[in-house]
Amino acid sequence: MKWSGEYNVNANDVDFNNIVSVSNILRYMQDAANYAMEEDGPSYIELFEKGLAFILSRIRLSLYAPVYSHEKLEVQTWACESRGAQFNRCYRILRDGNIVAEAVSVWALCGVEDRRLHRVSEFNFGYRTDEMLELDLPARFKIPEDVSLRLVGERTVEYADIDMNGHMNNTKYPDILCGYIGDMRGQRVISMAVSFVSEAPLHEALKVYAGSSDGVWYVRTVRENGQTNVEAEIITEAI
Repeated sequence: MKWSGEYNVNANDVDFNNIVSVSNILRYMQDAANYAMEEDGPSYIELFEKGLAFILSRIRLSLYAPVYSHEKLEVQTWACESRGAQFNRCYRILRDGNIVAEAVSVWALCGVEDRRLHRVSEFNFGYRTDEMLELDLPARFKIPEDVSLRLVGERTVEYADIDMNGHMNNTKYPDILCGYIGDMRGQRVISMAVSFVSEAPLHEALKVYAGSSDGVWYVRTVRENGQTNVEAEIITEAI
């Protein structure tokens, strides 16, 4: 069973190509998940008040068609069979009954203070569930060793980036990463996979490395202590 809600695209959600950016597609999906958690219980806030938080580990988005300002969308989300310390969730966006975007994601449930990972078997959440989407989400995403990455910029985590956990919110990353893969004018993302390795707190200066191979872009952000922040695979096509 899937949670489903209607969304109206805000005019401010589009980029300079006049299509909804990847970050905003992800925001629709995760906003839907928050609504589903509120209805089914426990909500994200209820978990947070108990000292727990879901942290995104990795996600793959497939975007089949551009989305435009003021369109009406149906956004679906559901939990999937999970085990160990991995909590799986899927998302789907439809326009006039046609699928325009899908995503599969893996989350960790950890203690806000002690950062301890919790296992699926510790809880009996009431979130509605359905089958996992058949999108390629490898157990361990890794940038191919033969891809040459070069330093392309630096990005400091700002007030506008962070959420109540005190680090950059995962929905900020897609648009930020797209800013380092060349000229996006006339291009749109059709696939993006992001692996979240470590959190980026307020005022952290991230070094951004990028490279491409066979039409696929790869991006890695590195924290001040040398630890990888995120790694991503991005595929674009001409609009």
